Amino acid sequence: MAKTLVIVESPAKAKTIKKYLGSGYDVVASKGHLKDLPKNQNAVDVANDFTEKYEVIVGKEKVLQELKDAAKKVDAVLLATDPDREGEAIAWHILEEIQDDKLRVERVEFHEITKKGVDHGVQHPRPLDINLYDAQRARRVLDRIVGYDVSALVWSKLAFGLSAGRVQSVALRLIVDREREIEAFVPEEYWNVSAGLSAPSGAAFVAKLAAAEGEKFEVKNGETAAFVRADLESASCKVAKVTRREQKRNPPAPYTTSKLQQDATNILHFGTKRTMQVAQGLYEGVDLKQDGGPVGLITYIRTDSTRVSDDAIAEVRQAIEKRYGKSFVPDKPNVYKSKKNAQDAHEAIRPTDVNIHPESVKKHLKDEQYKLYKLIWNRFVASQMTPAVYDRTTVEIQAEPTRGDASRKSYMLRSTGRVLKDKGWLEVTEGQRDFAGEEDAAADGEAPEPTAAAKAAPVEEDSDALLPEMNEGDVIRLSTTPGVVTEQKFTQPPPRYNEGSLVRELEKRGIGRPSTYAEIISKVQQRAYVEKLPGGAFQPTQLGKFVVEGLVRSNLDFMDPNFTAQMEEELDEVGAGKIKREQLLKKFYKRFRQQLEPAKKLASWKPPSEKTGIPCEECGEGEMIKKWGKNGYFLSCSRYPKCKATRDLSNSAQAVRETDITCDKCGKPMVIRTGRYGDFLSCTGYPGCKNARPVPLGVACPQCGGDIIEVRPRKKGGRTFYGCSNFNAEQKCDFKLWAKPVATPCPTCGAKFLTRTAGKKPMLVCATKDCGFKQEVPEEDEAGLAGAAPEGAAAGDEGEGGSAEADAPSEPKAAPKAKAEPKPAPKAEAKPKAAAKTAEKKGATKTPSKSKSNGRASA
Repeated sequence: MAKTLVIVESPAKAKTIKKYLGSGYDVVASKGHLKDLPKNQNAVDVANDFTEKYEVIVGKEKVLQELKDAAKKVDAVLLATDPDREGEAIAWHILEEIQDDKLRVERVEFHEITKKGVDHGVQHPRPLDINLYDAQRARRVLDRIVGYDVSALVWSKLAFGLSAGRVQSVALRLIVDREREIEAFVPEEYWNVSAGLSAPSGAAFVAKLAAAEGEKFEVKNGETAAFVRADLESASCKVAKVTRREQKRNPPAPYTTSKLQQDATNILHFGTKRTMQVAQGLYEGVDLKQDGGPVGLITYIRTDSTRVSDDAIAEVRQAIEKRYGKSFVPDKPNVYKSKKNAQDAHEAIRPTDVNIHPESVKKHLKDEQYKLYKLIWNRFVASQMTPAVYDRTTVEIQAEPTRGDASRKSYMLRSTGRVLKDKGWLEVTEGQRDFAGEEDAAADGEAPEPTAAAKAAPVEEDSDALLPEMNEGDVIRLSTTPGVVTEQKFTQPPPRYNEGSLVRELEKRGIGRPSTYAEIISKVQQRAYVEKLPGGAFQPTQLGKFVVEGLVRSNLDFMDPNFTAQMEEELDEVGAGKIKREQLLKKFYKRFRQQLEPAKKLASWKPPSEKTGIPCEECGEGEMIKKWGKNGYFLSCSRYPKCKATRDLSNSAQAVRETDITCDKCGKPMVIRTGRYGDFLSCTGYPGCKNARPVPLGVACPQCGGDIIEVRPRKKGGRTFYGCSNFNAEQKCDFKLWAKPVATPCPTCGAKFLTRTAGKKPMLVCATKDCGFKQEVPEEDEAGLAGAAPEGAAAGDEGEGGSAEADAPSEPKAAPKAKAEPKPAPKAEAKPKAAAKTAEKKGATKTPSKSKSNGRASA
């Protein structure tokens, strides 16, 4: 009974922490959330101060029992879940389950998984924070209210099985609004005019047209460009003004979560979810083969603060002097201010030990771990180095046309060049030029406000070259080559968002928090509301546009980015104890219901059907009607349901579809490919990694939490069924169904999935005993439910850190075509037992009757 039990979230983190704490402690993992709201309308009692009814997550019963058993063997428990409001909620739920009058339970925080960080956390325990827990509870209830009620609205107005989320829908609106801007954009013609000139020394340089007759001048058409060109070719030129000054480029602050995600997208081409997965591994610990155990390489990864501890600053200043020289160390440490609404609960993301150089541990890291660690290390070291210094020279050339019919009396040409005089912090960035957040960089306080002259001056592109020596009054000659050059251009529409720029926009508007960005972006892709184009840009699908247009027409407050940002601030105030949880929820819910009821009475959001005049080839009597379903436009016979002839008109089907599933062999993302046996999961590392396996249907097994897959019989004439992917695991699961499960919660009992029955009238049926929910599949959804691509992962909501479960189903998304086509996945045999038991508490799930045939997993 002398030991202390430490409970963390991740098994990998538990292993690292155990090494530092020694024999006096037992360290176990909760593996994320243990309790969550059940999937039904009774999970939140609105009339009773929004009281929640939490239940143990299916599949987590064994983990919870192990924690209870471990707690009975000790006198003290330290709850060391992640230091954020999701971690606080997990700690509270564990406390509720293990609480005992004789047991001392305290909360500790590990901001870095190092000997120093772990010892500091253990030596500074605190009581559990009820305000922080209330903030998480409020966020969870808000997401549940919106997730259920608004998804039901979308179902009724657009298509069954669709979903909407409180924050995800706002992010989708930003993408759709940007697409509307692009569609409405009308290019405007303009011309660039430049001249090749020779300095008195004979050295050549180029100057661009900036003004005419003392005023800013823009060339809008070819006719004007021709006049200007003729004027300049006849002009006499002299130097009107030379400005020489030293220009400093301050280093950016160390990484916050959003800035790390932006640079990882733009520099490393990592998606936000992948970035957070790799960063989580670096935080939890990597075995460097030095002292027999893993080492946490970076500090906590979910932060909006640029603050760094005094010890870390002292350490990095010493490291800079040792590696780069004393001249690279500023006289005083660089200080950075966090953004206005930052919670500032954690330090910036930095190496736990700056003396662990990326190159020294490269052989112990996976390639993506090395790249991300190097990015973090470089940024942190650069943040405490001297500014880069340039010699910047600007020369203004006065050109006076000599031809008699000149359109202007005088022109001003400008040339700007700069040369790097002192590399400063650029010494560590290895040629990388642009960094997220650099525009906010200000060492030793805030950046000075630009002068009025600087604001009025036109933006010129600096040439990274030194201009030839010139002085005011010097005569300048026009070079024969290239002479005066006029180049036609057209204004460009605003660029589409990619993952990095969308994170930047969400942060700028105050939508979401560091722990939610990756999950928000993941959801808009999973639900087929956007497509990722080659190069990574997001383009909304027609379905995504219809969802946003319908929700905006419904005048729901949460679709307003400003309202959502204000809600995030109020959740922060709940966490700080300034607002009561019930106060926030009552205020939101009252107005939400007032807006939702009129929205239910609006007309359908679907585009009207159109006659095509095309005769039906199948029955010869009907006419094909163009209709819209959630999988796109299609043609349907006018005699439906007597004639079920259809033809797909969408072009969304692609050979490869991205997923959020990672390869269990090499850790790279997996994609869905189609082979001779149908769809299968294939590693993107092919042919280096040939791992392949059946595609999950996006439905969790109610018996063990595994993935449900389609299982085809080995013998000819056998019947296809749907079973758990763990049928061949160490602890075999024998759950199976004859009807195909669909990742849509039951609107009556809240069961996590419905099943689709075949027949003349396909039906969606709840598999829970005594529920009785049935609904005929609408014509426009029939083809999609019958043959829709399986989802890449189980649905999730906008929970922070991806720990909470789904409130509404997600959808598959298309992906760019892959270069290589691997072999189909190996056939996996399944031997399901008869009449499999289920883990549903409120009724037995219907399962197939006894079958003598063996099955074969489709790959």
